[in-house]
Amino acid sequence: MYIPQVEEGNVLNDSLKLLVKREEEKTEEIDITGNDKSVVATRLVIIVIVLSWYIYGKYALLSLIGLKRHKNFNFLFSFTAALFAFVNNTNDIIHYVYHPTNCHPFYSIFVGSATLNWAPISWLQAYRLIVISKIYLRKKSCIAVSVISICLSCIYCSFYFCNLSIFDYEDSKIMGCAVTNPGTYTYYVMFSDIADSVFAFGALTFLIFRSVRNLKELNTRNERLNDLVGQGVLELLIIAFAKIIIYPMIALTSYIPAFDIFWDILSIVVIICAYNLVNFPYEHCDEYRYSFRRGVFGLLESSVNHSQNGTSSRYSVSGSNSQTNYTPKLTKTEPAAPTSIKKEIINDQV
Repeated sequence: MYIPQVEEGNVLNDSLKLLVKREEEKTEEIDITGNDKSVVATRLVIIVIVLSWYIYGKYALLSLIGLKRHKNFNFLFSFTAALFAFVNNTNDIIHYVYHPTNCHPFYSIFVGSATLNWAPISWLQAYRLIVISKIYLRKKSCIAVSVISICLSCIYCSFYFCNLSIFDYEDSKIMGCAVTNPGTYTYYVMFSDIADSVFAFGALTFLIFRSVRNLKELNTRNERLNDLVGQGVLELLIIAFAKIIIYPMIALTSYIPAFDIFWDILSIVVIICAYNLVNFPYEHCDEYRYSFRRGVFGLLESSVNHSQNGTSSRYSVSGSNSQTNYTPKLTKTEPAAPTSIKKEIINDQV
């Protein structure tokens, strides 16, 4: 019988490699009851997931109520985004509480719920811009704004779904199941999303000042400004600035545990603003929010009014109520006509 000869050096090297591998496996074991960095980070993530889960559910319900009460189908944008985000977080919570042996159902629910939790907001911005430009711009300008807005939304959605298609899943000792992504399209998604939001806000701001620039009458200018700012300039501003600030933070902290909570924070901001973007015409029912928005818009009105030439009028008038309460003051150049008692008696007798 042939017995192969084994060199002593090879046996020793294999034994050392086996020992090193076992030591690495020991160090990779995580005590979920301890205070390891990854364990603490996961606890923070779960807290944010539960809080955002509540907010998503709340705004999905509010959007559904708005859709039923006001018959405004624009609520479908915020309802769809909030509902799919709610399902996504529900999936995370369930698999954190109960660790399954097979993570494929978790992965399937994640992909399905992630399809429409971001894209509807981009199309809501595009739709709002198209409607406003159709009202306040000429046909050529309206077509240009519409084409650019639709192209930016298509680019963002393309990168988003390409990024979604390369997600994978793995078992996690802490979370139960987790998803992984090589990050091939992550930066493309961020940049295209920022460009989409910044263009929406910039175009709307341009429309506002272009519409009031050539209007001379104060009341007409204020009415036009109120009509335009009611289209959602405040929400678009918040969305644009939130993405400009939070996306770089996501990029810088993408390899640090627990800092993926920035995705949930950004998603909360975007969904709340999307709901307010649709619900603005019905905000008069909420006095606090209505007065706050009116205060912001009043500041914008005063800045626009101040920039206009008011030298044709001798007296300053601020607002519509001041015209009714206007009382000219008497000066030395405008003496009051003296009244005599005799004239008053004659008038009384007559």
